[in-house]
Amino acid sequence: MTTRVLASLLLLSSVALFSTACASVSTYPPTAGKTMSKPNVSPGPEIMAGAVKEAYRVSGATGPIVFNLPAGLETTTWDRVAKLLPAGAVAMTAGAENAFSVQQTRISGGVAEVDVVYPERGVYQLMTVKFKGGALIPWRVEWAYRWVIPANAPLANAPHVPLANGELPVRIEIVGETTTELTTEETQPQAPVEESPK
Repeated sequence: MTTRVLASLLLLSSVALFSTACASVSTYPPTAGKTMSKPNVSPGPEIMAGAVKEAYRVSGATGPIVFNLPAGLETTTWDRVAKLLPAGAVAMTAGAENAFSVQQTRISGGVAEVDVVYPERGVYQLMTVKFKGGALIPWRVEWAYRWVIPANAPLANAPHVPLANGELPVRIEIVGETTTELTTEETQPQAPVEESPK
């Protein structure tokens, strides 16, 4: 090999090493001290769908997949994840049971982890699914770890799925955080009541 080819290979390998060594961890929903990045673009939908599929496979569940994603994601992200899941997969609705719910994504260079709450024997459990991949390499499951920690049943977060009362949830942005308010009479602002003069 010529000196020029060797120098080019050395430069490329050092750039690749430097870019992966300096990658910051991006989390969603955000964690204190970590960079927030909504998983609306690749690899977000791919790793969320992959984590739901892996949790479904590992838990031995049967029937259609009912999935849930973190609050605050765009409708297009929900639609993309649904397309990446097996036919018949549906977004969780209020009151749905046996849902596979993505709780958090963490992406750092060519490594990603996704926490999923999944149903098993009538109790929700937590599973972490680790992926490796990148821009030119498909994201693949490296391992899945089932925590022996019961979790709370997930709440439906889909922006386009009606609530139990038929209304759509309203998303409100508050200083970089997204919350879901239910649009029921109980949560509607009430007009002040004037007292009658005595």
